Amino acid sequence: MRVPVLTTRFLGSSLFIAFIFLIAACTNMENAELSERTTFIKLYSGIQGIEAAAAELTDDGYIVLGNMTISRDSVLTVVFKTDKRGNRTTPIRYYQGGSGNAIKALPNNQGYIIVGERIKTDPGASQTDNIDIISARMLHISNDLDSIKTLYRRDETTNIIKTDYSGVSVTITPNNKVVVLGTYQETLSTPVRPYLQQFNASLTTEESYIEFALLQRSYRNSKSIHYLNGNFVWASSIALEQQNFDFSYATIPFIQDGSVFTNYSELGITTAATQSLRPNDIQPSKLPNIGDVGFGVVGTRANPNGSNANMIYFRVSPQGEIYPSSVKYFDAIDGSVDVATSDIQDYGTALTATSDGGFVLAGHFTTNPQKGNGLNDILLVKVDLQGNMFWMKTIGGTGSETVSTIRETEDGGLLICGTNSLSNVPSIFLIKTDREGKLKD
Repeated sequence: MRVPVLTTRFLGSSLFIAFIFLIAACTNMENAELSERTTFIKLYSGIQGIEAAAAELTDDGYIVLGNMTISRDSVLTVVFKTDKRGNRTTPIRYYQGGSGNAIKALPNNQGYIIVGERIKTDPGASQTDNIDIISARMLHISNDLDSIKTLYRRDETTNIIKTDYSGVSVTITPNNKVVVLGTYQETLSTPVRPYLQQFNASLTTEESYIEFALLQRSYRNSKSIHYLNGNFVWASSIALEQQNFDFSYATIPFIQDGSVFTNYSELGITTAATQSLRPNDIQPSKLPNIGDVGFGVVGTRANPNGSNANMIYFRVSPQGEIYPSSVKYFDAIDGSVDVATSDIQDYGTALTATSDGGFVLAGHFTTNPQKGNGLNDILLVKVDLQGNMFWMKTIGGTGSETVSTIRETEDGGLLICGTNSLSNVPSIFLIKTDREGKLKD
């Protein structure tokens, strides 16, 4: 009988809360039912290891997106639904043909769209650029998780070297257009650049496709894209990648629907030679005057070789302008710190707006003898709009935990979705905490 333990450690205290899951003759931890409570921890195992990509709220619970990797060119998309207590309400569904990076509900109750990519590998290709050919994939599934259709963005030209495409994130506009943010790369020696692809609500017509090639560096886009007042906004890292070194700064592309960049706010451009700056998620404020408030961004700031990593937060205006006074750095040992202080490796990967006007940032830190329980533990930080910290929490067990998504739930709690790896076998977790990041009996 396997008895994994997840513990939560609060900053500045010695309080431990342990949730022990007892499993008899099974390895799927969702079968270990908890007593009635408003918080929970659930683990979900597949037919082999599965990793989390995203989770979204539904009317009656949550929908979870993940991936199961068999080999580099054989990845299955994984989807399942749960109720509001994390109990699975559907079988785990597997879809061949590629991986999934993001999922959104389609308008008019037409199911969900999943965006990702498919890799085809040919070790004998005459061109090194063609050993891996990557196509963006859009998978349409029903509310019951049945596959409806699959669309691809791929190079169908006669060019000797094929362009790679990948779907990164997706949003639905107020007039029910489906917009995919993706990247394309013409050769291995050219930058990775963004594109926007727009479909009608039923995914029967591609209405527009626009590529953006303004810079000679690679765009590493965040996992979210948003539509506000006729404009698309996301966060991106503008990166110069050399072997194991990353020289990059953050930017907020702000694009009028159907046009080119209308704004291009930047952070860290003057220090790009001495840093890696990767924004990983951007979310709109929940204040009622979003048109006056804007967005929060979370990511990771480190040295170019990856050392001295800290979680970073900054605020963005509704017009895509970064507020320099809102830039804050966080360390799991020291809390809110300056840019040069890092006593432990911290990474910001997701955030959610909260109903009080602030944000909760989520990520992980690599544990060391000073702090932590496993390889990576979860890090949560509550901030106001300007990035001032209210509290910090850490959650971890003997495995390695990383976060893909965090969402505020209708009762003000926090839903955290991510991957737990134990003995190199990944599984998906859902954790529901209260509004202060606490797990309660």
